[in-house]
Amino acid sequence: MMNEEENLIPDLKNWKRQDGKTFSIDDWIISEGNVSFAIGYSYLFWPDFIEYEDCVIIKKHFDAGNFESWKQSGSVKDYSQIEKVLNHIHILDLFGTDKKKDEVNYEQIKFLGNRICEIFNTKLKVQFPDRDFVFIFNGNDILDAFDEYELTFYQEKNINRQVDY
Repeated sequence: MMNEEENLIPDLKNWKRQDGKTFSIDDWIISEGNVSFAIGYSYLFWPDFIEYEDCVIIKKHFDAGNFESWKQSGSVKDYSQIEKVLNHIHILDLFGTDKKKDEVNYEQIKFLGNRICEIFNTKLKVQFPDRDFVFIFNGNDILDAFDEYELTFYQEKNINRQVDY
């Protein structure tokens, strides 16, 4: 029976078979990882956030023109909706090719989504200590397709902050 680590990282089972049951995730990272990937993932897991009109947005998702378009669209009523849209991440979009997307299982998606929420929450508390953020991740739902799993966040105070058209 596979343990949780082997279910999350299926390749770990092969490594343990070859190198012994004490082979760990740390050993796997040392064997398979590289500095470039570590740096790349650091940007993913500890992103830069910016503040614009008292909203907090993932910096790489931000474009002032897009923000203003949402604000003027008439389809959003409060600033939390703009934050939700601009901060949303589809879990499978983190993996570039369809082949890589086909290798993913539900447990991996759920684990990664929850972990990203925890990390982002921690980063936001460091960068914006006086603000309260709400995270939404649909990982507890059983959806028709893995590409429907997504997460987002917004500031609690922006729920009642109306957008003026």
